[in-house]
Amino acid sequence: MKKPNLEDFDINAKPRALGSPLDGMPSIQKPLSAQQVTPSPRNRQEQDVPERANAPTVVRANGKRIITRNSFEIYEDQMDSLRERSFQDKRQGGLGSMSAMVREAIDDYIKKHPLKD
Repeated sequence: MKKPNLEDFDINAKPRALGSPLDGMPSIQKPLSAQQVTPSPRNRQEQDVPERANAPTVVRANGKRIITRNSFEIYEDQMDSLRERSFQDKRQGGLGSMSAMVREAIDDYIKKHPLKD
């Protein structure tokens, strides 16, 4: 059973202010329009110089290529062969990475079939 608050029954006591967990939080307002967000011309010059490039660069600082995830459709027999080669590579102590095998095959294809202008 809860312990009663004796001040609730005192006739001369001042009423308690109610509180909320949201006290001290910023109020919800309408979003700013584009005109209000746009910096003034003198602040714009400071913001025009980015700290680093936003566009992708061709050469990475460490010289490594970037891996991206893509999905392609392949035949079931191709996938079965790839799984078998991966399993054999793992049994021989290798990584058995099917992704590495596909990347190597794509590199070979690109070398054998250069772009024509």
